[in-house]
Order: sequence, then C-alpha cells, then structure tokens
Amino acid sequence: MHHIRYIQHEEIDKKKWDMCIKNSENRLIYGYSWWLDDISPGWHALILNNYEAVMPLTWRKKYGIYYLYQPFCTAALGVFYKKNINVSVYDFLKTIPPIYKYWDIDMNERNELPADDIITRQRKNQVLDLNKPYSIVRERYSRLAGRKLNKAKQHELVVVKDMDASTIIDLYKQQYRHAHRNSSHDYTALANCCKHAVDRNMITTYTAQSPEGEIVSFYIVLHDGNFVYSLLGGSTPEGKTSGSFYFLTDAAIRDNCNTGKTFRFEGSDNEGIAFFNSQFGAVSITYLHIQQNNLPFPLRLFKK
Repeated sequence: MHHIRYIQHEEIDKKKWDMCIKNSENRLIYGYSWWLDDISPGWHALILNNYEAVMPLTWRKKYGIYYLYQPFCTAALGVFYKKNINVSVYDFLKTIPPIYKYWDIDMNERNELPADDIITRQRKNQVLDLNKPYSIVRERYSRLAGRKLNKAKQHELVVVKDMDASTIIDLYKQQYRHAHRNSSHDYTALANCCKHAVDRNMITTYTAQSPEGEIVSFYIVLHDGNFVYSLLGGSTPEGKTSGSFYFLTDAAIRDNCNTGKTFRFEGSDNEGIAFFNSQFGAVSITYLHIQQNNLPFPLRLFKK
C-alpha cells in the first residue's frame, strides 16, 4: 500500500532522507538535505512510506500567503525515488496541502505527469556525455568554440582552480548586479551551500586569469557520482572579448572526461545560454515547470 504523507521540517529524518536521495534512480545534488537546509531553510516534505520516495517542498510566505518556489541556483527538484519503486508524480502533487496557494516549481527530468489538470510547460536543459576521452569530446565542439579557445590562448589566459566559492559569488554579484534581482539572502544561502559542498568534496571552482593575474572569468561547478553541474559563472567585459568563459567551460569538461558522468549545463531556456552550451556538443533534454494559482481574488489576477 502506498501512503504519501506531508510532514513539516522538524519531523524530517535527515538520515533516511539523504539515504533515499543517495539511492534514487534520479538523484540530483539539489535533493540532499544539506543543500536544501541552506538554500531554502525550513523546507517541508512529502514522503512515500518509509522514505521510498520523497519530494521537498520549498516554500515562502508573503502577505500571510504560503507559496512554493524554485530556490536560487537549484535547477530542478521534484520527486526522487529509490530503484524499483512505482511512483506516481501526480499523486505526490495532489498531496500538496491547500495551504500553498501558488506553485512555481521545476521538477526533474525523470518526473512525468500524464494528467492534464495540472498546468505545466516544458523547460529545456542541455547535457553532455563525458563517458569518453577528452579528445573525442573536443572533436564535437563547434568551430566557434574552437576560435574562442584559440583567442583565450592568444591572450595567454591561465586557469586557476579552487578559489573560495564566496569570492566567486561576490565577483558574480558585482558583474551582474543590474541583470539579476537576487537578494543578498540568496547569495548568502548559496555561499553556505558551497561551503558544505567543499566539506563533501563535491565542488570545484575555476577562474581565468590574465598574465597580470587579473580575474576575467569565474565558474563554480558541482559534482557527484552521476553528474557535473554548471552552478554559477560569468565574465568581466575584458573576459568576454578573450573567450574566457569558453576557456573555463572547456577546463571543467576536460577535468571530468572518462568519468562516466554527464555534464549538466542547466539554465538552457535562455536562447543565448542554450547557444553557448550547444557549442560544446550538448544535447537538449526537457523537464516540467509547474505553475498553479489558487490565490484569492483579486491577487490571482496579478500573478500569472
């Protein structure tokens, strides 16, 4: 008998939760309790039986109304399930308590939803198989990527690894403060996630530096047994003219070839980002974005 129950944060058995994620067919690093605790403090959960399948509920409260949201730098969550467990994603979603009046969440790519009474749209991600030698992966780069890498070489850029992630997050905030509306809390939460990833040897940072030691590009990459995750990165204006982020992406790919892992580029709904990713031979996959609006009138008119 399948029984899905809703439990609040303090009732979650974190050891059982993390064991479920670890043994899940569709595990992602974002599903572990240590990531969720920092990126969405106080998260609640749906749990099938004795942690055979789980779904984190990342929530916030505004104007007295509870809603579900997708946390910063957390590409997908949804239902995670152990091997040989028959899971109905629909049943999980129908178990979400009505106190959450608005949903705006991303499921993982293994979550299918045949029912049509829940509003969904398909989002895109791009992935690259790294279970082959770098020489073979490199052959599938586009000519544009090759030119950008040559340009980085001409600028004599060098890769420097393992800079503190908080420094890279600060560089990102500085370079993209006008383009993004993330709060200071979001960045602090991400920095804490990265500290825990360091403790677990699940993170690598990269910077591209000029011969004078100036940082022109920066990148944070996560990794677990299955995937390499593109988490956060960018370039200075000088870096954009020297192919520096192509240079760092190539370095991250090179480091993880022949590992049996898959590179998750994340964030590929943006056409410019998707174009960049495709230059490395990445292929597209889809996952579900779910939006449900049960806000009281007239609020529901303003939130679509």
